[in-house]
This record gives sequence, C-alpha cells and structure tokens, in this order.
Amino acid sequence: MTSKISYFKFIEADIRNRGWLAALTAVFTFLLMPVYTMITLDTMKHQSSGDGQSLKWISELFPQMLNGTGRRPLSIFILVIAVLCAVSGFAYLHSREKQDFYHGMPLSRMQWFTISYAGGLLIFLVPYLLFGLCTILLGYANGLMTGNIPLLCVSALLGGILGFLICYHVSILAMFLTGRIVTGVLASLVLLVYGTVILSLFDGLSDQFFATWYNGMPTGFIDKLQSYSSPALLYTKVLRGSTASPSSPALIICSVITALLFLGAALFVYRHYPAEAAENALAFRSSAPVIKVLITVPTSLFLGMFIISLKFYGSVRWLIITSILAAVLLCMLIEFIYHRDLAKLLSGKASSGISVGAVIVILCILQFDLFGYDSYLPPERRLDNMSVYADLFSGYFTYPENIYSLSYDQLTAKNAAFTDYAPLYQLAKDGIQNVQDKITPQTVDYESSSYNYLSISVRYGMKNGRDIYRRYAVDRTGLLNTLSKLCENKDYRRELFPVFHLDKDDVLKVSVQDLYYQPMSLPLSREQQNELLEAYEKDVLAADIADLQYESPLGELVLEILNTYPEQDIYAGENTAQLGQFYIYKSYTGTLKLLHDYGITLREKIAPEDVTSITYYPNIDGQGDLDAKAYIKEYTSGAGITITDPAKIGQILKKIDYDECSGILGSRQTAAGSVEIILAGQAYPNVYIIPEAR
Repeated sequence: MTSKISYFKFIEADIRNRGWLAALTAVFTFLLMPVYTMITLDTMKHQSSGDGQSLKWISELFPQMLNGTGRRPLSIFILVIAVLCAVSGFAYLHSREKQDFYHGMPLSRMQWFTISYAGGLLIFLVPYLLFGLCTILLGYANGLMTGNIPLLCVSALLGGILGFLICYHVSILAMFLTGRIVTGVLASLVLLVYGTVILSLFDGLSDQFFATWYNGMPTGFIDKLQSYSSPALLYTKVLRGSTASPSSPALIICSVITALLFLGAALFVYRHYPAEAAENALAFRSSAPVIKVLITVPTSLFLGMFIISLKFYGSVRWLIITSILAAVLLCMLIEFIYHRDLAKLLSGKASSGISVGAVIVILCILQFDLFGYDSYLPPERRLDNMSVYADLFSGYFTYPENIYSLSYDQLTAKNAAFTDYAPLYQLAKDGIQNVQDKITPQTVDYESSSYNYLSISVRYGMKNGRDIYRRYAVDRTGLLNTLSKLCENKDYRRELFPVFHLDKDDVLKVSVQDLYYQPMSLPLSREQQNELLEAYEKDVLAADIADLQYESPLGELVLEILNTYPEQDIYAGENTAQLGQFYIYKSYTGTLKLLHDYGITLREKIAPEDVTSITYYPNIDGQGDLDAKAYIKEYTSGAGITITDPAKIGQILKKIDYDECSGILGSRQTAAGSVEIILAGQAYPNVYIIPEAR
C-alpha cells in the first residue's frame, strides 16, 4: 500500500511537472487580488467624497474583490485555471505512451486520480488563499473591516473555492469523456454552458416566432430553472451569493451537490475509461452519434438566432435558412473531428439525418404555430383573475419604486388583479383576433397617427396558482374604454397612479412647471406640501380617464424626494432624486385652487414679448393645418424656417400647448409641425408641436 508520505511525494512531483501552471496561477492571482485591490481602493478613495457614506459603500464592495464578483478578470481567471488544472492533470489519458507508463506503475487508477486531482487543487488553492489573506489585510489597513465585512470576506473566499470546484469537476469529466486534449477542452466548454444554451433557445426562438410571447419578468418553471441550468451560470451565482448578506443556504447546498455529482460522474467514467480511447476524439465510440445530435441541433438553432441578431430585418426566413445550413455544416465538421479525414465528412448519415430533421421539425412547429400558442385563450372556468399593463404607461407614469431601485411589476400587483375580468377578457380576445389579422406588437407603429394600435401585456391568473402571460396589439380607443371601466375601482386607480405610491415624508421639495417649462419652486411647509399632495390625490381619484388621453395638461408637479435606496454611486452628493410627470389638468380644481392660494397661476399661453426667436419645422405629411401647407412651399427639409413676423409669431403661440405629455396612452395629438422657441433669458430652445387644426 502506498504510504501517506509517498502520496505527498507523488503530489509534489505532479505539481513540479506542472510548474508552469503553478507559476502562472501565482503571478496572476497576485496581480488580480492584492495588486488590483490596492489600485482600486486608491482610485475609489480619490474619487469619492470622503464621507462616511462613501467609506461604507467601499466596504460593502470590498468582499467582491476576493472572488471577482465585481471584477470580471478575476472570475474569468478562476474558471480558466479550473479548466487548465483539469486538462494538465489528466492529459496523460490522451496519450497511449503516457497511459502505458502511468498504469504500468504499482498504483491503481484511483490512486493516480487522487494524485492528479490533489495536485490541480493545490495549484489553485495555495496562492488563492495566500493572496486572499493579503487582500483582507489590505482591507484592515484601509479601515474597511467593520460590521459583518470580515465574515463576508471569508464567505467570498469560500465561494471562489466552491466555484472553482464546480468548474474543475466539470472539466475533469470532460477529459474522461474524450481522447484528445483539444476535444477535452471543447467538451469542457460545452458541459459548462450547454444547459443555459438550451433554455436560452426556448426564450429566443419563442420571441422570434410567437407574436404574443411575453419576455418580461421571470414567470414560470423554465425561467426559475434557467438560473441553475448550467455549471457556468451556477458558478456566477455562487460568486455573487457568497458576497451577499444574508447568503442563500439553498444556493450553497445546490452548488455543493452539483460539484459532488460531477465528481461522482467523473469517477464513474474514469473507472470504465478504455485504454484504447487515447488519441480518439471520444472515449466511448458508441456515444458519437448521440453527442453529434445533441450538439448539432441546439448549436445550429443558436447560430440562426445569431444571424437574426445582426439585424436582418427581412423576416425569420434567415433564421430558418441559416439554421438548416448550419446543421448540415456542423454534421460534416463533427465527422471531421471524429475521423480527421476529409473523405469521411459525409459518414454517419443516420445521425446527420436525425440532426437536420430535428432542426427542420422544430422550425416547422414554431413557424406554423402547430401547438396554437398565439391563439391560446385560457377558458374562463380555469381563470381566477386578470391584469393588464400598456407599454405606453412607462411614458406617462414614473413610479417611486423605479427611483428607489426596487422591483415593481404592476402586472403582479395585488390591486391590479381583477376577478371581475370581463372587460380584460374581451380585450384579450380582440388581441388574438388582431394577431390573426397580422396586427401584432412587433408591427405596431407608435409614431403613425393612422395606425391606432398599441402593445399591452396581459397576465392570466389561473385557479391552480399558475400565471400565464401574453402580449397583444389592441385598438387604442378600445383600451381607453377598458381602462376607464377598470378605473371605476378606486383601489386599482391607486395602484395605477404613482402619487399613491409615495411616502409623503420622503418628499423634500415641490416645484411646479407650466407651458414655459421652467420649474417654479414652492416654499411650502411640511403641512402645506402634504395638503397639496392630498388635494392632487383627490383630483386623480375623480378624474375622467378620457381627459388624461385627449386633454392637454396645464403643467405638472415635480417632486424632490429622499432616495432611501440609492444606487451604488460614490460620485453622488445627497441621496435625492427628482420625480415628475404629476400632470395637472383643468379638471384638477382642488390642486389649482391650492396653487393659486400659494401664489402660483399656471400660464396657458406664452406671451409674445417673452419670445426671443422661433424656428418652425413643418410636417410635410400634415393634413389639417393650412399655415403648414403655406410654409412647406418655402421649406427645405431639416433646415427649419425662422419666423420673424410678429403676427405670425402671435398665431403660432396661440396654437401650441403643453406638449411634455402625449396622453396616458400616447399619440394624444397629431402634429402639423414643430417649433423651437427661445425664451428671454434662455440659451437653449424649448420644443413644442403645433397640433393639426382641431
């Protein structure tokens, strides 16, 4: 039996034989950990404001420097070293001479495995822990080790080691499945990302072929599974999770189990590794056709999607053509890798036929929607509730949650779900009919006044607890009528309008802006601010939704709020943010009265004497404004027309209105032209549109 001392000598000899890798690991670990950390900390300190908040932010980022969470070079380096340790440690299996030499010695396969495995692990582990400790000492020297930061640093180091083990074990398995170093490296890359590629194809192909595909927030089992779908993705999650507080026990357990499973699989394959596999592409010849199919089908579809990503706007026909062509070429390439003989490019006809046929079948199912994805409407007997969100809401509403960097999805908000969903159900039916009429979210043109459709997202809440999401293109007027019915529910109206999401104690200052686009600060006490916001809330609850689409607002409230969840930005001063788009309409009598009491009257017209210059840009497609037609005769596209005639200036000023709002569903009015107006005391122009004659 080999003694422990002999094991240590064998491991030492193994590391010495891989001295180039040990030296490479030590040098790069030194550069990417203590050296890079010193440079980063010095840069941060010089660029930060030097206050306690900045120091706290730097402290919170410091653990990320120990495993590359915040710096990709270190995380990429750990992955590359894991692959190199596996390849260099078990490369002897891919050489018949070396195999004969190693297996001719009085050591079992498992003993050789232990020696090579331990050698590779120590090549990474020793410099990583040594320079990780040096990095932590740098943190102490810079006063960053406060609170739970030391524990997070230890957790980050352990996360880096666990991430290394996952990639190391995957690469060892790849070496045992192949018979040449090149194919071993390729197999490592395939095993690391294969699951992610498969699941990304699910999303990518659905987005290309299905008109109603919803690609918003994660919604189902597939989306949750994708986070753990491949060792490479799990590796990145381990690195991030190890620097988070609190850490996720489920993530740690899943990572440990994954590492052990790949190690167990590697040991099982190694026990049955045939000696004649050396210098062959694959260790097990019978697996060649299966691996060929498993690689060809997803890779060819992925290449087709890549071509589409290069902005070939003709149609998905290029995806189809490229995928089929790629499948044929990949089959030939894989056969060449197997045999290294050009004469055998067309061998393996059965597996090639299965591969190309599978690609064609998948594309046919998607292209002709054979499973009826776009026409699917959940039966009402299985439906519990529904909610809707229009894409153009994002141009009208700004939610405080977005400022606070919190996750907010109105589709899943409790008060946005309707159990009395009849209007939404009919809207979904209209959307499905529009898909059949070739009116889809992908073809909607928001800038065309003649194309009166917009995109919406619909959530179907099923009685079994499952959520189904779809996107449709629907008629703007129909959606407005549906929205008006929904807003009869005061709880929904409070969910829809951002003013009800505010914490009034976070509002530091209120300004008001009118047609002049110049915010006027209101020196209000806390009580007056709250009184104004309460009056605005009452006006919003009483507002006719149609007015918010067709009427021009007089102006808007602009709030300066306390950002209690600031983004990590050491260059920022106070943690404040501006929140606007609280539009004020003529019907908002309570708000207007209070503003009048505070000495503010919103101006509805611009006085000619306040204008320094006007430049007019007619809309050559405009139909309703005769003045625009007259100007078009003397208009060179893009040049603009300078208006100097006082009478003409007065005419134009009468036609413009507050145009920083396009309506709750957009396209509130059609432009006969636009104007740039420089007001007295301003260096830059305000831009307004001139609506077509109404």
